[in-house]
Amino acid sequence: MASDVKLFSEFDSITAAAWKETAIKDLKGADFEKKLVWKTDEGISVQPFYTAEDLHSVQCIQSGECKKGWLNYIEADTTDQVAANKFICRMIDFDISGVLLDINDPGTIDFYILLNGINPEKLEISFKLPEPSPSLFRNYFDFLAKQEVKLSAVHGFVQTDVLETWSVTGQDPDIEALAEQIKITSQAEHLRGLMLSSHAFVNAGSGIVQELAFTLNKITDIIELLEKAGLERERIIGQLALHLAIGGDYFFEIAKLRAMRPLLATILERYSVTVPVIPVVSSSSAWSKSLYDPNVNMLRNTTEAMSAILGGCDALLIQPHDSTFKTPDEFSHRVALNISNLLKEESYFDKVADPAAGSYYIETITAELADQTLQLFSEIELNGGYVESFIEGVIQEKITALKNKKETEAASRKRVYVGTNKYPNLQEKAPPVQKLSADTEDCDIPLLQPQRATHLFEQMRQRSQQRFGLTGKAPKVYLACFGDLTMRKARASFAMEFFGTAGFEITEDYFFDDITKGAEQIAESDADIIVLCSSDAEYATEGKLFAETFKKHTAGKRLILAGYPAEIIETLKQAGVDDFIHMKTGVTGFITTLQDELFTVQ
Repeated sequence: MASDVKLFSEFDSITAAAWKETAIKDLKGADFEKKLVWKTDEGISVQPFYTAEDLHSVQCIQSGECKKGWLNYIEADTTDQVAANKFICRMIDFDISGVLLDINDPGTIDFYILLNGINPEKLEISFKLPEPSPSLFRNYFDFLAKQEVKLSAVHGFVQTDVLETWSVTGQDPDIEALAEQIKITSQAEHLRGLMLSSHAFVNAGSGIVQELAFTLNKITDIIELLEKAGLERERIIGQLALHLAIGGDYFFEIAKLRAMRPLLATILERYSVTVPVIPVVSSSSAWSKSLYDPNVNMLRNTTEAMSAILGGCDALLIQPHDSTFKTPDEFSHRVALNISNLLKEESYFDKVADPAAGSYYIETITAELADQTLQLFSEIELNGGYVESFIEGVIQEKITALKNKKETEAASRKRVYVGTNKYPNLQEKAPPVQKLSADTEDCDIPLLQPQRATHLFEQMRQRSQQRFGLTGKAPKVYLACFGDLTMRKARASFAMEFFGTAGFEITEDYFFDDITKGAEQIAESDADIIVLCSSDAEYATEGKLFAETFKKHTAGKRLILAGYPAEIIETLKQAGVDDFIHMKTGVTGFITTLQDELFTVQ
């Protein structure tokens, strides 16, 4: 084939208007915007299709320096240094490229124990500390010198994000100590001493625009604070690195990473210094994971890892799928590491630089994210910057508003978390919910509260588990079905899932033909809750009789109807129906109130 032949050149090009016209015809009069266009948490309108015309109005964004590949990181708890050393050595066998040392008490660290048998020249060694510790890095550099390791040979980063710690715990940031620490770490040219994180925002329920904007606001504030502490801005900016949390919105997470570097470069240009390439580490967020059905977290980790890689991360840290409820064992860590290994060795994600470049959809949403981020960033800057806006509660208010929206949509199951608010395993038990938030100082301002998106469902279900542990009995739900086969089955399935999310015991569907006898028999059951399942038409003809008969033969049992037949609601209530469940019912609020009533009575 000649090199100048263009594939598909014999076909006429089709405009976006033509595509839309065809779609409108297929909708047969339905509104195009309402049926096919949806809005993100940020208010971005997502179209059903994108064409080359969409790229005319946006500036395509290249992701960083377009390098291929990424580093494979693990995080190691250093509380027990002997165990941490064994763990790191074992993970080296599974092809890790770097380790993030989680250090809560720097004064106890003995590098001869922690790094015994580990070559700092072959493994990136990075650090995460809640507060600065210049002495830790003096000790680290002394250790390297005695091991005859040159500082120029070590790579890694230091995450001592004092503004994140302050935002979560209320602990005052020690800027002087941070400046002193950076003076030390900057002696190692490949050790980035100022890594800032976005995890506090994401785990508190923020949106992507908020995450990007507030991280940028935090960067400008920390530069200003460190300059006041005596550091030159060239040194500060040269030490910058980012640690971005990964969420579950596949395409928008790709766009987020692609947007971040040019956004940061644009902002740093105002400091009149040469802007270096800022390394980005991506790691799992707690927000997108669940306590129940934790194997689903493996799938979430996989798609999130794909987003991070396609977005252009430099390093990837995947937390094990079962870390939501226990200390992960070696196998769990190996599963997490193999996600990255498989994407590299079998899916060839490391063979193409910036594979999302030129995608009509991703380029468009990348540009829209960048525009909205700059607007929000500018708003916070005009309000005095990150610290001032946080003290005034502006940042918390914005994040809380979006978090509440997400939780409302999760409660109505518009936002699905498989295994938690949809398709729950009715037999599953889980240990008590782990506390995600750190201990907090006395603080006059509201703080960011790290949590999982599923936490309300988890609390609700664990409350049922605790009740079972105390009494040996979980709330029992009886599904009373009659009438139309399709509708009764559909509503029985809906009710089973609705109450199953709270760990209630669900009986088998009970079908009856005779309304009166059925109501009498069901009234004598040992169930706490009876759910009536049928069609609206049959509720209109038989529902009143069932409710009246049922209430005559029992006291204390709750009669709930699956559905919402608006025209006869009052009639059914007067007959004895206590409540109604349907697609718009907020599960967590409804069941929490029900638990309050049931557990008080019991």
